[in-house]
Amino acid sequence: MDRVTQTPLSILVIAQQDPTTDWIQASLREMNYKLAGVVDSAYQALQTVERAKVDIILADSSTTGVLEIEWIQRLTVRPAAPVVIVIATNSEMEFVRQAMLAGAQGFLLKPFDLSELHRSIQQVHQVSLQRKAALAESGAVPGLAAASPSQAYCIAVFSPKGGTGATTLAVNLAVALRQQTESPVLLVDADLRTADVDIFLSILSKHSIYNLLDLGQRVDQDMLKRATSNHTSGISVLRGEPQLQLEIPVKAGQMSDLIEALSLIWDGYMVINTGDGLDRWTVEILDAADTVLVVTTPELPALRATRNFLELADAAADPTGKWQLIMSSYQGRKVLQIADIEASIHFPVKATIAEDIAVVSSSINRGMPLMVSHRKSAIAQDVLALAKQLTDANPRSPKSQVAHSRQSGQDTAADQAEQPGKRSSFRHSVANLGRSAAG
Repeated sequence: MDRVTQTPLSILVIAQQDPTTDWIQASLREMNYKLAGVVDSAYQALQTVERAKVDIILADSSTTGVLEIEWIQRLTVRPAAPVVIVIATNSEMEFVRQAMLAGAQGFLLKPFDLSELHRSIQQVHQVSLQRKAALAESGAVPGLAAASPSQAYCIAVFSPKGGTGATTLAVNLAVALRQQTESPVLLVDADLRTADVDIFLSILSKHSIYNLLDLGQRVDQDMLKRATSNHTSGISVLRGEPQLQLEIPVKAGQMSDLIEALSLIWDGYMVINTGDGLDRWTVEILDAADTVLVVTTPELPALRATRNFLELADAAADPTGKWQLIMSSYQGRKVLQIADIEASIHFPVKATIAEDIAVVSSSINRGMPLMVSHRKSAIAQDVLALAKQLTDANPRSPKSQVAHSRQSGQDTAADQAEQPGKRSSFRHSVANLGRSAAG
């Protein structure tokens, strides 16, 4: 491995003294980096930065104060702020997301080796240099908004039972979000068994989600641009693999790695079409998404499957509003009333989507989303209304940020516990169910 030959970068380590920390220190010296010190709290790191020049901070999530994120925000607004790389475990990806949003520019997942450590340091350093050069050329002043990376608002569309119109909703919701907000919208077809978003949109491409799955968290904007297709409606589409596969060549963690990477490099909305049922990659998607639209129909088999799923997800006990029930193919009071449905499944219906078999069939067969071909139809109007609900609730939209800034005082520890970043893991719920069944 190449050693560092330029002026040594000054690196501060936030970590408890243990064998791993000793190894990191020895590795940094071996690669000719300058060790600015090792501190055992984020607060001490802030004090060190006040006194000495620090180029990069390596922050271990297990160290006092590192998970609180605020220290990263305080660093970000400083002139000539150090670049932060957080060190975390696979189970702490939500912390990684929040850290990147706060201003961290890189992360390492334990365990990592010497080459990964060196590569991460060099990559974030180069990105920092490029950003400073761009700011100097444009005359822009670095600030919190400029320093924070993009982060998509991720919406997964899922149905516990097939045939409920989940793909129809995902495709048209993506178009509706684009029409309403003019923000970038990425539609991801993550149905690895029966992908057909390309048919709904009449897209021909040799690339699919499989081109990015093997790359995991190494996906960058150039890779994503090459793998996606631009639709005439204005959305970008990462299509699924249309060939039927008996065995899915996706390892555990690959899907969650990809979704996390896409969330960090896409600036706008990301709508994910999932397969029906709970396979391992769908569970990873639902865990990573900001909002999950659970699609059902007013029919007893679909309602039973939906009730069982919501109980598994412990949706009623989730204060963040992540799980939102969408009633598709709704015929008003002709079949079942909403109040009766809610009483049966013990969960509120967030929105209804009208039934219009002729319009949906025509839209699919023409390869044109009904938000374009039948924009004035009842079903299109329902999708537009749902899109508006989601944009109003998006915590990263300008409207939500203004409302948040008007709140008096700072969040208390109890308030922070209610934030979406603190929600319980859906994968954890599924794993617990599996252990209970095994016992």
